[in-house]
Amino acid sequence: MDKQELLGKIEAEKRGREDSPGVKDGMDFCKFLIKRHLDEPEKPEIPKFVADWIRGFRILDVTDLDIIGLYFSKEIEKKCEQWITDNFNDFIKALVNGYTEKAPVWIVKAPYDRYFGGFLEKGQHAEINFSHINRDNAQKFEDKEKAEAAATLIDGTVEEWSE
Repeated sequence: MDKQELLGKIEAEKRGREDSPGVKDGMDFCKFLIKRHLDEPEKPEIPKFVADWIRGFRILDVTDLDIIGLYFSKEIEKKCEQWITDNFNDFIKALVNGYTEKAPVWIVKAPYDRYFGGFLEKGQHAEINFSHINRDNAQKFEDKEKAEAAATLIDGTVEEWSE
């Protein structure tokens, strides 16, 4: 249900109960609260590297329009350009409404340029999953200490990951 439908239902409910004392004022107040809530701008969650790129230009007082222009002129790191291309609406919302940064996650790089994909249960013991695991589909850890514990088990190293 969109905002207009919801406001229409409130109006219909109000018309049906206008003879009751206090209902009209209560309905008007509810309509105000709902409208205000629905009108709050959406703040998308964006990766840290995009937030850092935006923040760098904001520090220099570069306008949002100029930031968009820098994206179109390709004066941007490839990883950042790709994320914006894939998420352009969220990029514009982030410039206009603000944003939240995605929380960092960590992955474990195993020896021989392989990545840790989790544990596979095999009978009475667990095996480490390395098959077909690359940087993007490696096991993600929200807790760095857990990533470090897994790295210790496989003699690997911990890397911060972002999309």
